Amino acid sequence: MTMQRFALHETMETHELLNLKTVNLLKSKLMQGVVFDQDLKQLLEKDVQQSLIDIQDLQRLLASTRTDKEGAEMNEQ
Repeated sequence: MTMQRFALHETMETHELLNLKTVNLLKSKLMQGVVFDQDLKQLLEKDVQQSLIDIQDLQRLLASTRTDKEGAEMNEQ
């Protein structure tokens, strides 16, 4: 299996997405304990489950890629 190559900015943006998803997961999980409306609790639970899937996908993507440092060095010259 060949590894995908990311430019530096693509790697950084993927990390930013991972951080965003992690913060959203935390917020939804915490809000479940505060909310009394059952429909909203169910919606938050769906968001938690989807966020977990998204985080795993992003982690797999980052693990299967490597950052193309050569492209960044060429842009600096």
